[in-house]
Amino acid sequence: MNLIVLGAPGAGKGTQARSLAQKFNLKHISTGDLLRKKVNSKSDIGLKISSLINKGMLVSDELATQLLKEELPKENFILDGYPRTLNQAKILDDMNLKIDKVICVEVKDKIIVERMSGRKICPNCSSMYHDFYHPPNKINVCDNCNSNLVQRDDDKMMTVLDRLKIYHELTEPIINFYAAKKILLRVDGTDSINKITEFIINRLEEFQNAYND
Repeated sequence: MNLIVLGAPGAGKGTQARSLAQKFNLKHISTGDLLRKKVNSKSDIGLKISSLINKGMLVSDELATQLLKEELPKENFILDGYPRTLNQAKILDDMNLKIDKVICVEVKDKIIVERMSGRKICPNCSSMYHDFYHPPNKINVCDNCNSNLVQRDDDKMMTVLDRLKIYHELTEPIINFYAAKKILLRVDGTDSINKITEFIINRLEEFQNAYND
């Protein structure tokens, strides 16, 4: 089974993609993770990607596709963060890979801004916190290693708003693209993580059963 997970930044698509990959034994390919690997390499392309990410901008379709092709198997995968533009969706279509379902995790902008602008990370051990949903025991101090927490540039409010603007302009047309193919599954992303996962798994198992029949 080959799946795609769509959703605005902070909608929780990465969390769901990891759970679904484990449940259905799929290779989870996150373009966000691939880009961060390039950034951490400190190469010229990594520095260029870092600058774009910090401004809330997307990398080019060509670069995103190149990174994807380096990791993409022929089957049994779940894509998280690709495609992000209609052109990328068409490029993927031209690769003649069968996409069984496209899961769209939907969350209103107001909630996403609240989610993302409250996130903090430990620069030492990478533990994640949130001002409202998962605060540290001591303000801005990591519970695990006592390092001072920081906010990533791409989680700052103005950057989040810019990222959402880009999402609505460039990424939402993909939803219509896959809806026309009748493989789109819309999911309410405001429920609890476990309930969202359970809902998606039930729908996918129904699909598998119907396909096998």
